[in-house]
Amino acid sequence: MRWLTTLFLLLLLPSLGWATLYKKGPMTIEASIENQSAINPDFSRYIKVMNIFDVRAQFKPNDHVSFFTHIHKYQDQAYNIEDKYSDARHRMISNRAVFDGDSWVRELYLDIFTDLVDFRIGKQIITWGSADGIRVLDAFINPLNWRELTLRPWNEMKIPLWMLKAEIAPTLNGSLQFLFIPDFEPEEYARPGSPYAFRMTEKEHNAYMTLENLGYRVDVNVHEPGQNIKNAKYGLRWRDIVGNMEYTLNILYGWDTLSTVNSSFFDTSTASIPPKFPPYRPDMPPLGSTYRVKKRYKRIWVFGGSFSKTFVSSALKGLTLRGEFAYVHDKVVTYLDERGRAHQTRIDKYSYVIGLDKYLFTNWLFSFQFIQTILSQGDKNGHSFILPSGGIQHKVTNYYTLKVSTDFFHERLKPNVLILYGDRNEWRISPRFPFEWNDHIITTLGAHILEGRSSTYFGEFKHEKQLYFEFKYSF
Repeated sequence: MRWLTTLFLLLLLPSLGWATLYKKGPMTIEASIENQSAINPDFSRYIKVMNIFDVRAQFKPNDHVSFFTHIHKYQDQAYNIEDKYSDARHRMISNRAVFDGDSWVRELYLDIFTDLVDFRIGKQIITWGSADGIRVLDAFINPLNWRELTLRPWNEMKIPLWMLKAEIAPTLNGSLQFLFIPDFEPEEYARPGSPYAFRMTEKEHNAYMTLENLGYRVDVNVHEPGQNIKNAKYGLRWRDIVGNMEYTLNILYGWDTLSTVNSSFFDTSTASIPPKFPPYRPDMPPLGSTYRVKKRYKRIWVFGGSFSKTFVSSALKGLTLRGEFAYVHDKVVTYLDERGRAHQTRIDKYSYVIGLDKYLFTNWLFSFQFIQTILSQGDKNGHSFILPSGGIQHKVTNYYTLKVSTDFFHERLKPNVLILYGDRNEWRISPRFPFEWNDHIITTLGAHILEGRSSTYFGEFKHEKQLYFEFKYSF
């Protein structure tokens, strides 16, 4: 019956859109309602049934001041429909927060434009990189919401932060951007029991549940950096154009996205006195003891840059060569000891991407990328570093991507496909077919196909392939 329900939703949704456009004087309001529904290819299970209400308002009384707000509220009914997701429902069904984390107040900032410097103050998203499928240069500015892995566009996944952005233009083509980010938000990983929860997330959750079922208590204390000047992130970006080449130089002093375990121990002071039952094993503490885990976030430095050059003559005419590079100092990585317990250490990480873009056959854009990540060391005392999937994180990792896009019917149909291949024989293939019916209605059909060994990044979710349909009514 699921395929009948899905077909009914697809036929019904276009009749649900209604609203009004408002534009008068300095005030502009744009809004949309959207449904994003995804299901397994065998129609056995919904991946998501997400309803979204989106409002963007700008008030610009003059050329020097502008106020912008973006409300983005969603509710994912798949967590009500599927019993399999019941354990994750309370954290995954909607964005309940007002201002922090995965908030429905997505952006809220004030722009001030002067002859010398431009300011943007408030909750916002920063984009430094432009790589397809994998983040390189701006991986540590805005954290991500991983509820759908990395299958959504980056700006939809990024968690906005409260910050100050200042930008000056000391030369004709050059600009210097300064970021002051006193806000801290952790990465939002998919909760255990949801479709795209990492294996290591599930493993940690199950270990804690096992202890509780045996009669122990579990207390996990994650210490997040205080939101103040002392713990702020700072970023600098120099951007310039030389001839027909644009380049940037970037520095970020921030926080790692992965917390580290500072200590873990059993606190026997909370045990029953005398214990009602003996320990199950001689090496286990008395029942009722509390297993305390303390985690912290560590500081990192990121140094990098980007470039983009379009050839306007010779045999390479029309070809765009682009690239990004990021060196991360003191990146946290995880490894397992002989008993399977997780530990963290800090290493240096080098990542770069080289991309080639070119239009062929008039309006077919082909974008190819080579992405490589190199770790400063391959293991810790013989113990390999691990991925969130639980697989081995090799010292050198390569990815290849190809994105092909075009348009038909006077740019109303804009199909594209993104293909990613990892050198551990893992794949992601994502075709997408958006169609603009008129100025208000856009529908999209697409799929995400993930393949590979279960220990790889994409292969872990090879059973979470999805066919999806999106309906968006804008006004």
